[in-house]
Amino acid sequence: MIRHLTPDTQERIEADVLVIGAGTAGLAVAVRLAQQGLRVVALESGVEKQEGEEHPLNEVEFARRYYDGAAHGRFRCLGGTSTRWGGALIPFLKGDLDPAQWPVAHEDIVAYAPAVEEFFGLSKGDYSAPGLGGFVSDDFVPRLAKWPPFASRNVANLVDGALKGPSAPVIWLGATATEFRLEGDRIAQVVARGHQGGELTIAAREVVFSAGAIETTRLLLLLDHQNGQRIFAPHDQLGRYFSDHLSVVIGRLEPQDRRKLNRLAGFQFSNGGAMRNLRFELTDHTALRETIPPCFAHIAFVSEESGGFNALRDLFRYLQQRRLPPVSVLASLARSLPWLTRAVWWRFVEKRLLYPDDAEVQLHMVIEQAPLPENRIRLSPDRKDVFGLPLAVVDWDVAPRDLDSLEKAANAYEAAWKGSALGDLARVVRRPGDDVLRELQDSGGVFHPVGSTRMGPDRANGVVDGDLRPYGLANATVLATSVLPNSGGANPTMMLMMLAFRAADRLAKDLRPA
Repeated sequence: MIRHLTPDTQERIEADVLVIGAGTAGLAVAVRLAQQGLRVVALESGVEKQEGEEHPLNEVEFARRYYDGAAHGRFRCLGGTSTRWGGALIPFLKGDLDPAQWPVAHEDIVAYAPAVEEFFGLSKGDYSAPGLGGFVSDDFVPRLAKWPPFASRNVANLVDGALKGPSAPVIWLGATATEFRLEGDRIAQVVARGHQGGELTIAAREVVFSAGAIETTRLLLLLDHQNGQRIFAPHDQLGRYFSDHLSVVIGRLEPQDRRKLNRLAGFQFSNGGAMRNLRFELTDHTALRETIPPCFAHIAFVSEESGGFNALRDLFRYLQQRRLPPVSVLASLARSLPWLTRAVWWRFVEKRLLYPDDAEVQLHMVIEQAPLPENRIRLSPDRKDVFGLPLAVVDWDVAPRDLDSLEKAANAYEAAWKGSALGDLARVVRRPGDDVLRELQDSGGVFHPVGSTRMGPDRANGVVDGDLRPYGLANATVLATSVLPNSGGANPTMMLMMLAFRAADRLAKDLRPA
């Protein structure tokens, strides 16, 4: 059930679970818990759709470097970031998890991969790509991420039917959590307000923070600030170790046979319009893990913006956002009819996405940024939002060790490519090293924020435990990529969703009515 907080709203609500944030994980978990018979209320500070690419409530302050993911890649609306995200789903490899910092085992997380795949309508099965084009390496392993069809990437589309009926969660739009009232170690009440007035006071048995990495961190900092700094401040872990993936183009590929390279590296179509794409990650047991952080290389085909390929991509993105495409997109497709005809043949015969003949084939390297305590999110001492609450300060930078890690990873991957059969398929042409390092030094991240509410073995070394419960709070759970202690060698969404479904099962068991 969808409700809107208006200036006239004045309600007191009791619930089993309050979910703060109706985005990718929050909306999915709200529905999953409601289907277990629990009374679920969710607060979403945005409205049903976010039209622009930035939202005024995402304003932050920067202490050192500008972080791209603060204004971009964050969306306040029903479905949140899933209304725009690319869609890559792939679990971290076991070697990406340091047992000293991850208090939950890799196998306990990936046990929820089938549930996440079912939710997004993806085929079951692993993510490996054995024998790929003769690529054999002790250091890098080819893997295939799974991508839902564009319309199925938006969680709001997936749960639309489940938001209707008497057992549906109640989703309040335009409702921003602004106040947290504690009784001992429990959150007794949460107050939500609309920017034009109106107020909700919610008392819930469990409060789930799922407002995205930056906002979830800010809300927990606000909770501590409003309650005498007695929960998190004494151990000074909340907000620290903020990090992201760093990505840079390290060179290009000059193919000997463009069709073969398109078959190898082009997006693969599977049942129902889902896709898979290739990347190369560090093997679990390579000695390189002693000197290189988790990373992955991937191949990108880049063409002119006005071409049919980009128009087709834009068309599907509008469908993902539940919006009609503008006439300009349709006109561009019409002008590209010859390419579109070939692309349809490739789609159904080769089961690959066809790239334009003039596309440059770029080689990207994505590395895990070193988790450092000085990279952090904190509250602004003087700047406020429209509710009079402190803005988040993103105090973040790229460290010299990140530059060194990138160079080592790029060199190692180039050697692995040249040493395999892929070296005969395409030649690696590296960019000048100074250009690569300069671009990396100026990087603003790739919208994969982690670490600022990280898991840890105890409250002196983390913010939440292996069940994602914040140390010091008895009735809270944190569901955001910020719980991941490190970025790993893959996109973080799959890990978040597996952890979220695991947490939902725990909450359903703990809170289910007798």
